[in-house]
Amino acid sequence: MHTLAKFADIPPARASAGLLILLGVAVAQAQDTVSATSDDEDVIDQIVVVAHKDRRSIRDVAANVTVMTREDINASLSASLSDVFRYTPGVDYESAGSRFGDEGINIRGIGGNRVAILLDGVPLSDQFDVGSFSNATRDFIDAGLVERIEVLHGPASALYGSAAIGGVVAVRTPNPADIMGRDGSGGDLLAMARGADDSLQGSGMFAFGNSSTGFLLGGSLREGEQTDSAGVDDDFDLRDYRSRSGILKFVADDSGGHTWSAALLHQDSEVQSDLNSMLGLGRYATTTALEGDDDYRMDLVNLAYEFGSPESWVNSGSLRAYYEEVSVRQSTLDERGNAARRVAIDRYFQFDQEIAGAEINLQKEITGTTIDHRLGFGIEYRERLTE
Repeated sequence: MHTLAKFADIPPARASAGLLILLGVAVAQAQDTVSATSDDEDVIDQIVVVAHKDRRSIRDVAANVTVMTREDINASLSASLSDVFRYTPGVDYESAGSRFGDEGINIRGIGGNRVAILLDGVPLSDQFDVGSFSNATRDFIDAGLVERIEVLHGPASALYGSAAIGGVVAVRTPNPADIMGRDGSGGDLLAMARGADDSLQGSGMFAFGNSSTGFLLGGSLREGEQTDSAGVDDDFDLRDYRSRSGILKFVADDSGGHTWSAALLHQDSEVQSDLNSMLGLGRYATTTALEGDDDYRMDLVNLAYEFGSPESWVNSGSLRAYYEEVSVRQSTLDERGNAARRVAIDRYFQFDQEIAGAEINLQKEITGTTIDHRLGFGIEYRERLTE
């Protein structure tokens, strides 16, 4: 089958002591208050991009934006993006069952292709399914290679098109400067094991360069089985999966203070499933074996140029060109050994999508005597070919 497709008297000595203690408590409370205020200011004054496609303080953003940093992701021991959004209010990672696993992101009840997902500014491929034997999901990169996630809750179609009716999830991978620090080189390693699904994950990144130029190379490997059931001792639906991700990135600043970047991202995953819980029931009354063999692959090339300064004709601007290729292959074996006439049915699903596009975004602030203006201009061209 080919388908188109995150509260009396006292001796003087005691009185003095009591006064000193009281003053000490007051000073401590004042310090705590200052510290708390400082911490709150640091948290509140975050810079986000997703709401306006421009760097702005979160104080200046009217929309509800949630930010998750790499520290947040590591502190929550997240192995996949579904783990990242586990405790994020209003955001859920949808599951497509024991066979297909993570399907996509749901914001305030809207999911599927009505939530725009961006990876380093590039829109990802569509989610597409046909019946119960095929599903081209949007599980696109391991959490070990994520530096920051910004979630815009609510519609943003004016900036991102009809795919952002539910909201926007903007994922950013690390730049070389995020990994190499001040010494000109550096690395990041992560290893994790989880008993719920007997999974193992390892990821590593290495970056080197200088104050103006940097290279980054990273990779991630994750493999595991089906999630253990709390209701029964045995696992009826078996699932073995392996996911591999890789990233190569180059970032350079020119003499004018403008930034050039080029990135190549790759992910592929393989899933073998053996579904037994449905055998002998309903439409599967005569089915004796139901097995799946699924393969997903994504390749992304991303070129970007960031420019502008307060003194120039544009305060900030970005120019981006990208090409993305996604391929999904899913095979299903349905053996009906208890049927009056024994039969084995092979189902094949194929989903291929190529996305090519370019965009330019310009921002300019005009300061007047009484009113300040901020002007924004952008054009995006995108072409999709789906088979």
